[in-house]
Amino acid sequence: MRALVKYAEGKGNIEVRDVEMPKINKPDEVLIKVHACGVCGTDLHILNDEFKSYPPVTLGHEFSGTIVETGTSVTKWKKGDRVVCEPFTGVCFRCETCRRGWVHVCEHKRSPGWGINGAFTDYVVVPDIFLHKIPDNVDNVTAALCEPLAIVTHEVLERGEIGPQDFVAVIGSGPIGILAAFAAKENGASKVAVIDKASGTALRLPTAEKVGADYIFNSDDLDAAKAILDITGGKGADLVVEASGAQGGIDLAVNTVKKLGTITAVGIPSSDRISVRWGDLIKKVATIRFNLSSSYTAWDRALSMMSNTKRDLSQIITHRSSIEDWKQVFDDLIAGKGVKAMFIP
Repeated sequence: MRALVKYAEGKGNIEVRDVEMPKINKPDEVLIKVHACGVCGTDLHILNDEFKSYPPVTLGHEFSGTIVETGTSVTKWKKGDRVVCEPFTGVCFRCETCRRGWVHVCEHKRSPGWGINGAFTDYVVVPDIFLHKIPDNVDNVTAALCEPLAIVTHEVLERGEIGPQDFVAVIGSGPIGILAAFAAKENGASKVAVIDKASGTALRLPTAEKVGADYIFNSDDLDAAKAILDITGGKGADLVVEASGAQGGIDLAVNTVKKLGTITAVGIPSSDRISVRWGDLIKKVATIRFNLSSSYTAWDRALSMMSNTKRDLSQIITHRSSIEDWKQVFDDLIAGKGVKAMFIP
């Protein structure tokens, strides 16, 4: 079968190769036929050697599929079940974070797509413990949005703790920012504003508006913090979702959050050191929640949102392509000419 493989360390070193079909080697594993797999920012970082990987390795971790074979100890799942999968293969279940239920931040984690072979191919093998059933009314391709939506569910809803009728400001309109706007509206926010630079106005900001944002602001054209203050009667946002990871976005989060409000940090900065106006946050008595990945509970909640929403999440998907077109797809995403791309075997 064909697979998109990072075949060596270093910048680039990715190509489509013929690989062997994976086999079940442990009694708790299942073999899944991949329906669709989304391109994550992580995949782009692996291309540029900015994220640790263990080549040779098949990329891709945001996938949906159907079980075609089960290991001897698998009892909960059967052939024909449509599933999505948490990307936490290799966690130890023994360290402090695992024992506290935070397996997604286990330092031993070796997830599909960078630590072990992933789903930019036809078939993938994973442990059954990480599976979740796709609702009957969610199509195969849209279901592959579950992984980024589970991240948003954990980092925005569970950690950000949106209250009834809260005003939510989302900084950054990539797939995570757009899904954050969607999740906020689905879970009780009165109004949601999504803010980005001019580069996001052609495609990303309008997409955010389609799936739930009440306001979209181009921060290159206006003072976005002032606009939020004007809308909220001078208070600011109850919750700010910082989904850009950029210095300007972090500064805007400090300016935008209200006194006693919360900033949930979602965007990962490109630099190890970021300047933060600590004194302003102290004066506001603001709460900051730092985040990484998704929790176990976030996955079924994300699937429930997908199943019950009246909004069309498929509008986020701008590319439905074969892995043979990976170079053009990656180039489009890096250039801001797409939101979420799906590789479909």
